[in-house]
Amino acid sequence: MPAREVSLRPIEREDLAYLRDLANEPAVRQNVVGWDWPLSLAGQQSWFDRGIDTATTRRLIVEDEKHMPIGLTGLWEIDWRNRNAMTALKLGGRPDIRGRGYGTAAVAALMQFAFDDVGLHRLHSTIIATNAASRALYVGKCGWSEEGLLRQHVWRNGDFQDVVQVGILRDEYDTWLEALNAQ
Repeated sequence: MPAREVSLRPIEREDLAYLRDLANEPAVRQNVVGWDWPLSLAGQQSWFDRGIDTATTRRLIVEDEKHMPIGLTGLWEIDWRNRNAMTALKLGGRPDIRGRGYGTAAVAALMQFAFDDVGLHRLHSTIIATNAASRALYVGKCGWSEEGLLRQHVWRNGDFQDVVQVGILRDEYDTWLEALNAQ
């Protein structure tokens, strides 16, 4: 497994200030496909009170080795019949997070959960084409494949940006995991 150790857990009310700050962090906001208005704590509390998880959505906090929150991930648009789901990852909130292996560990933990615990067959996501770090993480380090391109799909930084569709199948995850364990 990756050098860093992370854990995934459900979101608690105590996480809402962290999630607000993460979503409002400029480095995060400019690189996510799903966009929202700047978030307030009251808005986060209202969102939480409405019920954040459904039959087709599960959001999870990513924690570091000291059980401190370092990000958000989850499964969205879960298709139980076809056993696939969308996933995403937001890391941040501290200067010691990015570029230190936590992303790889978080994607690995989410894949293990989705494939081994939930029983999914395929995961997919979208990445803004200029987000080299996320493309390197998913495709370069975690065994995902680029599957398509959505041209000029999102508006960021005063211009339309292309979005890359990425995905991984259960057997590709198994192959990636075997290669990782052989190192």
